[in-house]
Amino acid sequence: MRKVWAICVMVLSISVLSACDITSQLEDSGWVPFSDKKNIKDKPIHYVSLGDSLTEGIGDEKNQGGYVGRLAKEMQTWDGVKSVTVTNAAKKGRRSDQLLAQLESGELDDTLKNADIITFTIGGNDIMKIVKSHMSSLDKGDFDRELPSYEKRYEKIFQAIREQNKKVPIIAIGVYNPFTVYTNDVGQTDIIMKEYNDVMRTIIEQENHYAIFVPINDLFVSDDDSVYHNDYFHPNAKGYRLMEHRILTTLEQQDLYTLSSGNLDMGGNSDDKK
Repeated sequence: MRKVWAICVMVLSISVLSACDITSQLEDSGWVPFSDKKNIKDKPIHYVSLGDSLTEGIGDEKNQGGYVGRLAKEMQTWDGVKSVTVTNAAKKGRRSDQLLAQLESGELDDTLKNADIITFTIGGNDIMKIVKSHMSSLDKGDFDRELPSYEKRYEKIFQAIREQNKKVPIIAIGVYNPFTVYTNDVGQTDIIMKEYNDVMRTIIEQENHYAIFVPINDLFVSDDDSVYHNDYFHPNAKGYRLMEHRILTTLEQQDLYTLSSGNLDMGGNSDDKK
């Protein structure tokens, strides 16, 4: 009996030590236990958005700034937010090479250094460039050949942001397949979009607790739910609302408090921010 008891004590001790070790490792990497959350002092927040037309808000017939404007409004209900200033540096038609050039030029260095949260979209125009360049003989191999170069540029974009701001929460948003608007037989385009999204997700998620990837491809399958602008390429107001909701859902799942190093949380009350 004593031998059995000794074995039980030993197993229990090992389990406790293992749990302590795992907790210690998580805390060292930036993880904050829910029970350790502290009250956050409200302060002015600088929200910076980068990328292409999806971030610029093209197609929003209600002129509310696409997902950026809607997200900025929602931020005002968060703990830690007294007011929100938005710098939207996105531009219609921008590709990954152009965003990288913008970041490497230094024109956004101060903006990024002072950012409290960053979102960006990029990749859709890279894909459309391939489509337009190989219109008469397009096949999946054209996208496969370009994907490694896109991956390198995307990683450099992320690194360029991090060089200016080590811990700012970064919300990277994926691409969707606009060809579903025209036909149910999209061929291999869904596979292509998945591969580009997977590359982006891997780069973002291999970093740390201060960046998340937000998938949106499933939100824009056909136009049965009336989510496209009348150009059948960009989201309309409803589409942007869905993007904002997906961002908020992902932030809630990933824990904004941890993502922001304890500076922001989604438990705020909008009446307290007036």
